[in-house]
Amino acid sequence: MSGTRFPLGFYTPEIHETSVEALFARVRALGGETVQYNFLSSHGEELPVALTKVDARRIGEAARACGVTISAVNGTFNMLEPEDRLQEDLRRFRLLAGNMQALGCSALTLCTGSYSEKGMWVFDERNGSDEALERAVQVTRLLLKTAREYDLRLLVETEASNAVCDSSRARRYLDELDDAHMGVILDCANLFPAGTARRENVRPTIRRAFELLGDRLVLAHGKDVLEGEKPAFTAPGLGIVDYPYFFAELEAAGYAGPLILHGIKQEAELEGSAQRMRRAMEERAAV
Repeated sequence: MSGTRFPLGFYTPEIHETSVEALFARVRALGGETVQYNFLSSHGEELPVALTKVDARRIGEAARACGVTISAVNGTFNMLEPEDRLQEDLRRFRLLAGNMQALGCSALTLCTGSYSEKGMWVFDERNGSDEALERAVQVTRLLLKTAREYDLRLLVETEASNAVCDSSRARRYLDELDDAHMGVILDCANLFPAGTARRENVRPTIRRAFELLGDRLVLAHGKDVLEGEKPAFTAPGLGIVDYPYFFAELEAAGYAGPLILHGIKQEAELEGSAQRMRRAMEERAAV
């Protein structure tokens, strides 16, 4: 018998409650021990235009009162957006960073962005260019100044629609930055650019991600992707991701942190998703 039990967590926008107190109580009722927090849950936007230490402290205290930790906070904005919008988002990012200690968390997630006018999660062919990656590196260097000031870890993940669209691009991005304040979120569903989400690719793709990024692993996501030509995300355990294999790779990399469940579009799927992930851990433990 072997296998690590990864504490389960949830992504807060996927739990719809009227207050942060009710949100964390729901997380605990579902058996969750941690969350990735998005300020959409309390302020209606990922990077609030205004945020006080009183606000941040209230959220952190509400989590602790329910026995829930905050593993990471969304600091995402479009790194490839026009300069006028970028300056405002940099201001908001710094405001959020300055309140992380009051929140009780030291990890902020990033989005390397898209040139699409439809949004940062929408694919644009220019995203795969050297120019896009260099722009993401330049913007991240600005964010790292803030991270060092507040002793924070910045977490990037591959996103099929972004400048960092696969494991190789993520490794190149990290190497160019060469900063210990940078870390990685591994989300297997995000490892498959258009045309590659096929069952025969799953294990080799996951293995390659760990070979390239395992040394910078900070957080694991539990999301899934359907087999097909275009990325179509679904709740964990309903797609092609081989979770027992993923868990084995996490163990081999020395990871013992949480698994943040993600991609749950219907609240009715929250409990089922947690149950499927617990069963997958049990399958791994029985190997």
